[in-house]
Amino acid sequence: MNVTYMRLEAVRLFRNKRVVIFSTLMPALLVLIIGGVSVGGDADAKKYVMVSMALFGAMTAAISSGGTIAVERGLGWNRTLRLTPLSPAAYVLNKVLLALLVGVLPVLITFVVGAVGLHVRLSPAEWVLCFIGAWLASLPFAALGVVIGYLAKPDSVQQVSALINLTLAAFGGLWVPVNLMPDTLQYIAKLTPSYWTGQVARSRSSTATSTARRSRCSPAGRWPWPSWPCAASAWTPPAPDLD
Repeated sequence: MNVTYMRLEAVRLFRNKRVVIFSTLMPALLVLIIGGVSVGGDADAKKYVMVSMALFGAMTAAISSGGTIAVERGLGWNRTLRLTPLSPAAYVLNKVLLALLVGVLPVLITFVVGAVGLHVRLSPAEWVLCFIGAWLASLPFAALGVVIGYLAKPDSVQQVSALINLTLAAFGGLWVPVNLMPDTLQYIAKLTPSYWTGQVARSRSSTATSTARRSRCSPAGRWPWPSWPCAASAWTPPAPDLD
């Protein structure tokens, strides 16, 4: 791993305000909308929503950051890097680590919104473990972002990343507890990486995981899932640039 290259890449990515704002703003807004309105006063459901949205934010940041590879390919930057001592393996490793790095901020902001806006209460150990779990659970999506960056074209990487990201979130139980889905969708959910990473992220909370096993997740007796995933799908991550 080239530390200098990693530092320059991190500075460049964090200067891309569109990617950073999108990956932090959307999960925070969803936490307030879903946790503050849809689930009512259910404390366990609020914890479930907070941790799930934190993972969704980290996942969005990780997948979106891989789009820089497609942009660099389109500009011929990869060919320029071949003239440097940076090896292809180190290049890929830097991209994965960078995707993990940018995923810290969405998790942090979402947890702050959950604690202040929704009054979520966890023990200090649960806060730390849930944070680490939600952050590190984005690792598979960092690798997925690299794959998308290599396979997608520069002019379509934004749409491909958004479609895969929203599909995994919707079917993986990040937007609605899997046990509330039809049997077919429950089977599909368990085939997605987002389902298992969500289990890891929520496993450190003593009560958030219990929400996935309950049928009363809102005052109406059901999780109002048909409405807000449609609203979320209107958001698409912006295409990365090299400015």
